[in-house]
Amino acid sequence: MTSEASAVATAPPSFTVRRAMLATLVVTLIAFVIFAAVREWRAASTPEVAVAPAVAERPALTADEERYARDLWTIHEQVRTNVPRLSFAGLAYKMGEIGKGDIATRIAPVAAVLTSVRAAMQPLTPPPSLAAAHRDYLGAIDAYQQVMIEMGAFSRDGDEQHLLRAQELSERASGTLLRVSEVLWPGEHKPN
Repeated sequence: MTSEASAVATAPPSFTVRRAMLATLVVTLIAFVIFAAVREWRAASTPEVAVAPAVAERPALTADEERYARDLWTIHEQVRTNVPRLSFAGLAYKMGEIGKGDIATRIAPVAAVLTSVRAAMQPLTPPPSLAAAHRDYLGAIDAYQQVMIEMGAFSRDGDEQHLLRAQELSERASGTLLRVSEVLWPGEHKPN
């Protein structure tokens, strides 16, 4: 019996450590797969709610504001189509296309437009809510008239400091007109 007993003693047991580790690994992998599947299922079944950005809508213009904006628009069209000629005249000089004396000739039509714009704005009476916009718009027109003076001075004496001052004034006036136009005519095409 000793040989039978030794054969039974050396036979591997049906449940070993290796099998236990393999079983634990398989159960763990199945648990991870089930967890991942449930998580994906929940994410797919729960629609995401889009959160709108917190942007306050601008209230509509009142009837008086609308009237003022419409009246100023006819004036503004002249400004936005003629004022760029000031910059173009300065650029043409800097690029050597025209001489300093030619600048005065190029900007003369803009001077007439700015004078007529200033006169056309005098009878406009803005509603109280747009008084600041009206004042700012007039300030921008005044700045453009100052640009004309600086460019005319350069045309006479050739001192490029006049052109630098004209450029600064023009940038400030342009920024003011953009701010005012965003209040009165939101969505208007703005130049780059």
